[in-house]
Amino acid sequence: MTKLILWLTVIWVPLLICWQQLNEAKFKKNITVGVTLPPEAQSDEGVKTILSEYRRNTIIATAAVMALAVAGIFIDTPYVTTVFMCWTLMAIIVPIIPFVFANLRLKDYKKEKGWVQEHQTVFVDTASVETTRTLSPWLFVPPVFISLIPVIYDRDLIMMYLMVALMCALGWFGYRYLYRNKAEMFNENTDITNALSRMRRYNWGKLWLLLSYAMSFTALAMSVPAKYQAVAFIVMLVIMAALVAYSFRLEMKTRRIQQKLTADAKGEWYVDEDDHWLLGLFYSNPQDQNFIVNNRTGMNTTVNMARPAGKVFMGIAALMLIALPFIGLFIDRLGSQPIELTVNETELRTKSGMFHYEIALDDIKDTELLEKLPSSLVRKMGTGTDKLLEGRFSSEQYSAMTLLADPTVSPYIIIETEDGKIYMFNSRDPKITQDVYNQLNN
Repeated sequence: MTKLILWLTVIWVPLLICWQQLNEAKFKKNITVGVTLPPEAQSDEGVKTILSEYRRNTIIATAAVMALAVAGIFIDTPYVTTVFMCWTLMAIIVPIIPFVFANLRLKDYKKEKGWVQEHQTVFVDTASVETTRTLSPWLFVPPVFISLIPVIYDRDLIMMYLMVALMCALGWFGYRYLYRNKAEMFNENTDITNALSRMRRYNWGKLWLLLSYAMSFTALAMSVPAKYQAVAFIVMLVIMAALVAYSFRLEMKTRRIQQKLTADAKGEWYVDEDDHWLLGLFYSNPQDQNFIVNNRTGMNTTVNMARPAGKVFMGIAALMLIALPFIGLFIDRLGSQPIELTVNETELRTKSGMFHYEIALDDIKDTELLEKLPSSLVRKMGTGTDKLLEGRFSSEQYSAMTLLADPTVSPYIIIETEDGKIYMFNSRDPKITQDVYNQLNN
């Protein structure tokens, strides 16, 4: 069931990526698949052919990625997370391949047709952007307080709620500073420049505000009692679905307006920064002192790889992508490691890999042996795989409990300490679990 839920939560993502990638073939600010072309090129047959092949290859790549996701549902393997992480890496890289090939072909065709400008237009920040109205920081205050409400009745996860509150507050930082406040210059028409700049900044603010409120309500959903976790899970899914849908809608709306405002605009010159955009994806301009740079289309931002900080950022991002399969392998191995459960003269000890707990025998108030897991068991913080449960959980019987157990092997030892804390441990060998329980009671 865990595997099915895992795949169903992501199998639709390639469709959104495909939709966005197909949108790259539409001209916005004279740009298509990361290549700037003169207005007359939009009707050129060679350009149309390249874009048509790009659309077809993008659809094929998406179909292949989704087919692999469907196959992942039915693959019977103990390395579920490893397979999933490998697929995630492919889902990120494969849709970009048609874009890169189309970008390179179109750049060659651009040179062949003599459309490369001899003198590149310099992108200049304008004073008009500085007058753009920004969102008030007070709009980001309510989600901070909303995310702190569970602290009143759920002190066990206070650190998590504080982290969510901090992330909500950082929404203001992301809105104000993960964005380069520069003019969306298209040509010499300042009216279009100002309209594009205001629209992009406005949608960028709405996105960060939405993220802050979504995180705050997710914190509320995570704090509900275990017996209502099914409802909470549905609420969280709805919040995440709404967040993704609205974020994608904002991105597509920004692109549509960029396309509409610049579709028929003509001038004596137009901005062409292709030399600074490697493969149409990565910005590298030594003359630009900024670290954060706006993408040329849409509303997202990227980094300037010509800056030292940009190189470090992209290097870390690349390492994180490469590490995905190894992270999956690490998680899968956690579930296959033995769970040591022992009792000596002074304490109970349990250990599995890097996880371990010790409880002094004098602190144990009561013990109970369960043949089944507590009903409505929900993970609050920690690890939850098919073969290993570790961390903070809750259930209908126990509002808060600490686990280190294999959910597929019974029995389970419930331990209550003198300070009211609840623990549940077991070994992957049922006989060891029974023996430890007997020792605790003797």
